Amino acid sequence: MGMHDMVRLAEPFIQPAGQNQPAVYLGYYFNLGFAVELYLKAFVKHATGDDVAKHRHDLNSILQEALSHGFDFEKSKMKEIVEIIGAEHKGLKFRYAEGASTFSYINQRNLVEIALTACRNGMAHLA
Repeated sequence: MGMHDMVRLAEPFIQPAGQNQPAVYLGYYFNLGFAVELYLKAFVKHATGDDVAKHRHDLNSILQEALSHGFDFEKSKMKEIVEIIGAEHKGLKFRYAEGASTFSYINQRNLVEIALTACRNGMAHLA
């Protein structure tokens, strides 16, 4: 939940695509990617008992694994988030500020809170 909470803290500072973007966007997308990664890995670990480290930071890989084991927490929104930020997250662009002048925007920011809250609430029994 820590990464999820940090996504919430940065949310008010994120500007829509096309507007001047403060540097906080890197932290926002970094934390968002790890929140998604950790929720999905927790789901798969609980569902299978498997070592989820094999997925590394590949959001698409871990999402596909989660879906194959019944992941159903706002899955269409989660798929959209992964589609938008997955490549940059996997390549660690947000972590190391590589390509910081160009990145994929989440244009429907409300989908982030909906998807992450659904994961948090749906997996509350894992805490």
